[in-house]
Amino acid sequence: MTANTASSSAASSSSRPPTDPAGAAISLQPPRASDLLRTLRSKWRRARLPFWRELLIGILPAATALLVLVLAGPAGGPATLAVAALAAASVAIAVAVVRLRLSQRIEDWLAGLARNDPTRHPAGLDEPTAAGIVRPVIDVVRRLRREERDNAARQKLIEQLVEALPDPILMIDERRRVVQANAAARRGFAIAALPMPLGRVLRDPGVLAAVDSALDGDTASELAFRPALAPAKQYAVRALGVVLPRGAHGALLALREETEQVMIERMRSDFVANASHEIRNPLAALVGFIETLQGPAKDDAEARAAFLAIMAEETARMTRLVDDLLSLSRIELAADQPPTEIIDIPAILGPVIDRLEPRAAQQGVTIARPATDGLPAVQGTPDQLHQLFTNLIDNAIKYGGADKTVTVEVRVLDPAPVSAGALAGRRAVAVSVTDQGQGIGPDHIPRLTERFYRVDRARSRSAGGTGLGLAIVKHIVRHHRGELRIESELGRGSRFTVLLPVPEASDDPARPARHEPVTKTS
Repeated sequence: MTANTASSSAASSSSRPPTDPAGAAISLQPPRASDLLRTLRSKWRRARLPFWRELLIGILPAATALLVLVLAGPAGGPATLAVAALAAASVAIAVAVVRLRLSQRIEDWLAGLARNDPTRHPAGLDEPTAAGIVRPVIDVVRRLRREERDNAARQKLIEQLVEALPDPILMIDERRRVVQANAAARRGFAIAALPMPLGRVLRDPGVLAAVDSALDGDTASELAFRPALAPAKQYAVRALGVVLPRGAHGALLALREETEQVMIERMRSDFVANASHEIRNPLAALVGFIETLQGPAKDDAEARAAFLAIMAEETARMTRLVDDLLSLSRIELAADQPPTEIIDIPAILGPVIDRLEPRAAQQGVTIARPATDGLPAVQGTPDQLHQLFTNLIDNAIKYGGADKTVTVEVRVLDPAPVSAGALAGRRAVAVSVTDQGQGIGPDHIPRLTERFYRVDRARSRSAGGTGLGLAIVKHIVRHHRGELRIESELGRGSRFTVLLPVPEASDDPARPARHEPVTKTS
């Protein structure tokens, strides 16, 4: 039967994905059941016989029977033959009409299936027709619809995964338009509506060339670029060709921001260079003095005494540098282990101020002590907090200027303001150290806590600084889950504030003993 041929060919085509002229699959998705049914209905309509051919098929057997009757001789005269001919014609017409109605019902049934009509099969079919046409089609449709549901679920999952990726993902069509973008891309490149010309999103010539190469079907390419509107950021880009729906060629751009990684690499290289420089200079001075003492100044007692004093100073400088490096390393190693001891701030601040007051007096600096009554305890490590306050007050003495005042303040924030970052809304103790020095320019403040960063290198070295004091402060504050705020105004001085969280009941179930005051000596 012609209809059987149509149904079998359509069913067999459902197992093969469509291909482009080069033979590459243009879609990984299975064919849709509705598309298959429309194709099958079209083929059925083309294969269906017209009425006159159906009528001819019904008349031929009747005409054959009449011819046999005529050849066998008259059995009832012309009237009988006329009646037989009329009956044969009626039967032929009835058969043609039944066949046409059956064919129309099958066509309507296929159209209903394409529209997701729940009808299972057309009424009035005989068993051979149902077995040869309807059941195979229903089986194919069920399989395809099941695959459609599975594919839709997979597609939705992929879309959700791509949307949740922290890295920007862009899909480009043949016309160089961004047709799809995940949330990270829309947020990072201000994509308001799609499609959008790629030139309005990315203007880097290298990226545009990589997209053109991907659209031409070349191999994937990788490069790095900085957006014109945000030159401080750096992205790594991977561009590769993809096949869009309906076989169109496109390009996929996968971007990853490397700003932080580049900054870390720069800080690492700067650290190595600065550390080498800080150690090499004292060593070079020591080598020079040793050679001088072994040569021209061998018997010069006055020069020997002066050189030995300078050598002792340079050695002390290297010792401070190594001690600070080791201290910084120990703090970083313990960064993932929050402190557990309960500390009274006055028990730490008092000994620190006592130890630094003689040095401040030598420069005519007065330290204004804070009021410490009624302060809550904090959770911390005594040695680290001692070093933190020592670094802050010592810096204020060094750079605040002679005959000035260094003010130390302690207050309770209940709750801490929004500007306190992670401590916002919690109870915290704020310790501020304020000097009356020259102040720090706003360009320098973001980098003050970098290792070996100095606003005035010559002044820092002459004051005996290693360039690591505020870096140590930053890491100690981070270890204590606190916040560091730096405020400064040129010509009026600087204020360094450390916010330390007050432990809540849930933070400290054991309530270990409070730390008692200790006196640290150099």
